[in-house]
Amino acid sequence: MLAAAIGAAMPSPLAAQQPASEALVDRHLTVGAGATISATIGASVARAEDAVVPHRLFAERGTLPRTANIAYRLLKHAFFDAPQEQLLLVVDHELFGHGARLRERFDGPIGYRIHAPVPYGPGSATTSFVFDRPPTPYERLAVSAGGMEATGAVAAIIAERAFVDRRMQSRDALRYLAFELDTLSYIVSTDDEGEEPGHDVADFLATYNDVAAAAAAPRLTVRRLRREALVSLANPMLAYAAFGIGRYWWSGATDVAVPALSIGGVRYLPLVRYRLAPYGTEWAVVNALGGRVRPTEVDLRVGRSPLATPWGIGVRQRGAAKWREWTMDVAVDVWRQPPIAGRAAGVVTVDPRVGGRVRGRANHPLVPVWFSPHRATLILEIGAKSAGYVPGEPLRGGIVARAGVGLPLGP
Repeated sequence: MLAAAIGAAMPSPLAAQQPASEALVDRHLTVGAGATISATIGASVARAEDAVVPHRLFAERGTLPRTANIAYRLLKHAFFDAPQEQLLLVVDHELFGHGARLRERFDGPIGYRIHAPVPYGPGSATTSFVFDRPPTPYERLAVSAGGMEATGAVAAIIAERAFVDRRMQSRDALRYLAFELDTLSYIVSTDDEGEEPGHDVADFLATYNDVAAAAAAPRLTVRRLRREALVSLANPMLAYAAFGIGRYWWSGATDVAVPALSIGGVRYLPLVRYRLAPYGTEWAVVNALGGRVRPTEVDLRVGRSPLATPWGIGVRQRGAAKWREWTMDVAVDVWRQPPIAGRAAGVVTVDPRVGGRVRGRANHPLVPVWFSPHRATLILEIGAKSAGYVPGEPLRGGIVARAGVGLPLGP
């Protein structure tokens, strides 16, 4: 599949185009649509802040001015930048994570409580809800993991853009580090002795182990989950982000390079991710390709379920075709996993099924904007899928349609 994607991604001037910051909406404000909104809000606020808030108070000459500038940037990080990113994370986690899965599957009432971020408040948030019908175990897993799924989707958007741009802004690095590590930090902080009801990871494990017991399959413990989640650190983008943040503190540099392997002029960067999925756990390797080829990602996913070993393969390509002023992006996914979108609350011991998804996205220049030489774009997206789990997408089968705008917020 990787070789086929490289072969299909022939050199093209479209490969040099930078992806816009997309903000899309769909019927239920799903995880995928919400991730685009959160990512664009974060990028917009950061660019606006950079335009009015200085990165240094004095010229970087001499020990005393440099020390004062470093102290200023550290205080700016602790009391200004980090609280904004933490607030965005918890809102995305609750509203576009748990809330999205609840809106998609149920019609009961949903409520949110968002506290002020650290150091101005506890930084926590909660989603309250009432099921309007008995949920299936897989739906419970989807709701419990929805918050972490949402933050992971935002991190994926930031990483894709940084790879295509070949650079990452320091605020984007801060945002990426927080969102990408949300799942790992949540798992690592889970107490082996148990948590109060409403804890995402503890609730996920309780539901998973109920399914495992019904299927006479091995249980999943917090300790094992913690060990397995460490694989998500095998992600070079995390190192680039951490270096970019430290570089900003030290010198005030507002971006950092995003290097990659180069094979015959094709840039290649593998990213490893660990997810909690509606059927269990999942390991994913995202193979990002660029340079002489159109921006392409090839996802290889392998999971764990009490009933089977799920797997999935996905290919996404930007600028796959062009017609007049329309630019087309395409995505194709194939998977084999337990049927997780059914409505029968007691059925868990069923055979896995093969499913798939195709998606097309059309981008058209729309109107000029004052902050960039590029125009904002109109985005129309439509796809068809069978019932099954693809990160960010509805669990049901059918047509998935989204629309929105793309803002040229690149460096």
